[in-house]
Amino acid sequence: MRVIAPAFFSAALLVFPPGCRAPAPPDGPSEIVLRISDREAFLDATLTLLRERDFRPQRVERDAGLIVTEPCTSQQWFEFWRHDALGPYQLLEASLHTVRRNVTIRVEPAGPDRPGDEYRVAVQVDKQRYSAPERQVTTASGALAIYSERLPTTEGLMAARTAGEHWVALGRDALLESYLLGQIARVADKLGG
Repeated sequence: MRVIAPAFFSAALLVFPPGCRAPAPPDGPSEIVLRISDREAFLDATLTLLRERDFRPQRVERDAGLIVTEPCTSQQWFEFWRHDALGPYQLLEASLHTVRRNVTIRVEPAGPDRPGDEYRVAVQVDKQRYSAPERQVTTASGALAIYSERLPTTEGLMAARTAGEHWVALGRDALLESYLLGQIARVADKLGG
């Protein structure tokens, strides 16, 4: 037992380093002005970039320059191939709770005083946490039914599990917004913007 506890805590320090704190919320919109020669090719490349990161498009309005993705459940600590929970705090939060993110990208002309091939690209990533009513567990065998309707809620109600489920808004994810902006800027550079 004396060997297991230090090994466990050492492994925990490697996965979740000390100094883990919530990142500061963004001050304003996360945006960048890019020179885009072919807007349609840029939108296609941006959609490909989002799909590669498991953000499937829910709505694409090419004329308005709007891309909205479906909510995507966030990366857990063991999913090293995914890149949507950036930083130790985000990774710990997504590993302890069911967290989902969705991305909104707007591509609009930079303004009337700017050249016609300059566009303002804004990225917004919204984060939500899953919340379900707590269930009563009074016996060890009752824990096996914790996700079924047979177990009453802490209020004593026998209701369907979906009765009190909802998603709690956690605000914006500034780290993922800046990461995606950097990736989108690289896409514009590859297209020769």
